Amino acid sequence: MNIKIVRLTSGEELIAKVEQVDDISYILNKPAILIPTGKDQLAFGQWLPYADIKDGIEILSTYVVFVVDPMEEMAAQYEEAFGSGLVVPKKSGVISGAPMPGLKLTE
Repeated sequence: MNIKIVRLTSGEELIAKVEQVDDISYILNKPAILIPTGKDQLAFGQWLPYADIKDGIEILSTYVVFVVDPMEEMAAQYEEAFGSGLVVPKKSGVISGAPMPGLKLTE
């Protein structure tokens, strides 16, 4: 399972550990919703906090607009907040080709 950003037809953008079951559905484990909080800032919020989805939730692919890889920094912060709790040290040096320089994630 890889950490991915999933955009739903409802407009919600989720970050989760995603497994594509087949052409019909995806399973999202530990999904969090991405919430814009200001200029160049995002926050993670627990998605469906009132539901027992500890074993993941299956989403039909008809409700998925796209699935993409998150930026390294975003994936690391998601993993720290919702994953194993293991903090992965950042690579030294400059990451080239970052699509949104100055992006700051808040919790």
